[in-house]
Amino acid sequence: MNTSWAIGFIVGILIVAAVSVIAARVVRKNGAGKGTYDERQQIARGRAFTWAYTVLLIYLALWMVLRSLEIPFFMEGVSVMAGVFLSIAVCVGYSIFHDAYFKASESPRVWIAIICAAGLLNLGIGIGRLFRGETIVERLYDNANLLVGVLLVFVLACVVIKRAMDRRAGEE
Repeated sequence: MNTSWAIGFIVGILIVAAVSVIAARVVRKNGAGKGTYDERQQIARGRAFTWAYTVLLIYLALWMVLRSLEIPFFMEGVSVMAGVFLSIAVCVGYSIFHDAYFKASESPRVWIAIICAAGLLNLGIGIGRLFRGETIVERLYDNANLLVGVLLVFVLACVVIKRAMDRRAGEE
C-alpha cells in the first residue's frame, strides 16, 4: 500500500464521518427519527427480516453451485456482496410496502432526501469507475459504491411507488 492511497483512504473516511454527523444533526433538527414502531409495524418488520434471510440463504446455495462450476463472476467476493445487497433490498422493499420502514409518527421527507443524495453520489462514483474501464469482478471495494447506489435508488423507487399507491387509495 503506498502513502498516497493511505492518505486518500483516511481523508475519505473523515469526509464520510463529517457528512454523517451533519446528516444526523439535520435529521435530529427536523424531528425525523422520533417516535416508535407500532405493533403492526414490528410484525411486518419481522416478516421482512424472515424473507430477506430466506432470500440470502437461497442465493448463497445457488452461489455455491455456480462457484463449483467455476463461472468467473461467482468466484469473486462481489457476487457474495451482491447477494447481501439483494437480501437487504428484499427486507427494505417488504418493509416499505407494508408501511413498516418509517416509524408511525415520523415524516419520511428528510430520510428521502438523504437516501436520494447518497444514492446518486454512490451511483455516480460506481458508474464513473465502469467508464474508466474497471470491470465489476476486479475488486470488491471498487464496486461497493455501485452496489450501494443501486440499492439506494431501489429504496427510493419503492418509497415513490408506495406513496403514489397511498395517494391513489386515498382518492378512492
